[in-house]
Amino acid sequence: MDLLGKQVLVVGLGKSGKAASLKLKELGAKVLASDISESDEMRKVAGDLNKNSIDVRLGKQEESLLDGMDLVVVSPGVPSQVPVIKAARALNLPVWSEVELAYRLTNKPIIAITGTNGKTTTTTLIGKVFEAVGRKASVAGNIGTPLVSAVDDNSEVLIVEISSFQLDTIVDFRPKVAVFLNITEDHLNWHPNFEDYIRAKSRIFMNQLGSDFAVVNLDDKVVELLVPDIKASVIGTSKHELERGVFTKNGRIVARLQGLKTSSQGDIDVCGLDEIKIHGDHNLDNIMAVAGACLVAGIDVQAIRKIITSFSGLEHRIEYVATVNGVDYYNDSKATNVDATAKALTAFNKPIILLVGGRNKGNDFKPLAQSVKSQVKAVIGFGEAGREILEAISTDTLQEYAKTVDGAVALASELAEPGQIVLFSPSCASFDAFNSYAHRGEVFKRAVLALGEVNGKKTVKG
Repeated sequence: MDLLGKQVLVVGLGKSGKAASLKLKELGAKVLASDISESDEMRKVAGDLNKNSIDVRLGKQEESLLDGMDLVVVSPGVPSQVPVIKAARALNLPVWSEVELAYRLTNKPIIAITGTNGKTTTTTLIGKVFEAVGRKASVAGNIGTPLVSAVDDNSEVLIVEISSFQLDTIVDFRPKVAVFLNITEDHLNWHPNFEDYIRAKSRIFMNQLGSDFAVVNLDDKVVELLVPDIKASVIGTSKHELERGVFTKNGRIVARLQGLKTSSQGDIDVCGLDEIKIHGDHNLDNIMAVAGACLVAGIDVQAIRKIITSFSGLEHRIEYVATVNGVDYYNDSKATNVDATAKALTAFNKPIILLVGGRNKGNDFKPLAQSVKSQVKAVIGFGEAGREILEAISTDTLQEYAKTVDGAVALASELAEPGQIVLFSPSCASFDAFNSYAHRGEVFKRAVLALGEVNGKKTVKG
């Protein structure tokens, strides 16, 4: 792809936008980078780009930014409906996501993973399986490292976590293996409605051919409806037996891939359900997707089994923190939507004190009511949306409100009894009080560990 001398506007200067700007400059393009933020942090980014001879405009994004442009590259945090992007489309300028730019710079096969929940766990596990068999793979995309920063490394495969924001502006992006885990309402502050969110997510299959693979969760009814339009060979995952795919049977995970051009034929015993360390039905879905993706990539089942049965989970995803005075505390700060919290609740068979709150992303909290009816002893709302959630679930379960995460932990410690669970699974974004879900999770963990220090209770760290 020849970008020498091309005029390119990069819209949005988060991690992906900055990386795209530097790559475009390296390729000889004339880059103008823009972000509406004028924060100190963004001024620092602008300074770094200026040192690389990249012009940066912060603040209001006028349509005049498009004058003379040949291409627009948009960061994932920038909605497609912002005026400057709408104006670019009206001028018939190509609008690419950073992952589209990266795709055009590499010939490496791509395994791409999307879904509302479970993307990071699944992406991480696939990367660990490749690492275990000595196949060089770069794990990139929405998981942290921009894909455009990974295309020139010495890897042979790119394993990419990809969001609806990134998929919304792909053009030719074509993964060899596309994994679609699930879909429920989320990011409705970015997408105009749920239907648009589904449309954007389903674009992961848009350019696939019959020689490619699509690993899809057939237990998710919305995902299942996408199958007839998929051109790739479909590998279903399910908790029920399938004619072809990865499924559970008699307490074990089994893969049946007959008819596919893979090195694995016949029924393949992957592992026993009792060998899996991570909690929850949703993590079983993730593990079946990992098995499917890795098997069609030609990886031996022994290596897959070793990784998925030794994996104990990622930080901030139903992460055990401590036992304080007989009560187990779990950090699930990554649960930034209702479905993630509902699934986290299925991971336990003990009474639960549930902590929810943060910033609403346009989600409806009413579906959470059904999930809290069974084993949830109390719900503690916190932060900006805490009271809204408590009102929406309208349950007979005890409800309390705390302004802060620290306050919610203190309340939970008063309500919880030995043998019970305190689950921090917010159902919301973190940006009412924190700079990320990870920051929020760290604050929760510090508050839990402080219970032992302040109250002299016995604390056992996880």
